[in-house]
Amino acid sequence: MAKLISSGRARNLVATAVLTFSTLLAAPGVASAAPMVDPDLCRNGGGSGYLSCNGKDPEALGCTGATKASVVTKNGVYIELRYSSLCQAYWTRYTNTPGSTGEARIKGNSVTYKKTLAAYAGETGWTPMAAANQSPRACLFFLYATGDYLESCAN
Repeated sequence: MAKLISSGRARNLVATAVLTFSTLLAAPGVASAAPMVDPDLCRNGGGSGYLSCNGKDPEALGCTGATKASVVTKNGVYIELRYSSLCQAYWTRYTNTPGSTGEARIKGNSVTYKKTLAAYAGETGWTPMAAANQSPRACLFFLYATGDYLESCAN
């Protein structure tokens, strides 16, 4: 036999459900682990144009991208030039298969951003972004103990 709920108790249950639901709507980060994408934070930056993407973290802004060029460097590190049409910016992503030291770089017309490799096999990472109008290249810079250096770029 079904048990009847008093109207006061029913109102309390409905109020609790509405409050819980509205709290989840007000705080979407609590309900979802996906990054909030706001390309205007990068791409347009309050009228400063594409240069506002320079130096920003593509993952933090949700700038998913596609590989435009790639190369395996002489010391075995795989680098990619990545581009996001949403953020209209490029960055270098790397996979350090052999465990080499060095720097991944994104080099533009007037900016260069770097990320030091941690020198362990299987390490992956990325540089900050460079705006699309910088015509950037993805590079790996490696300095040998002899003082010689190797720079490999994908563009």
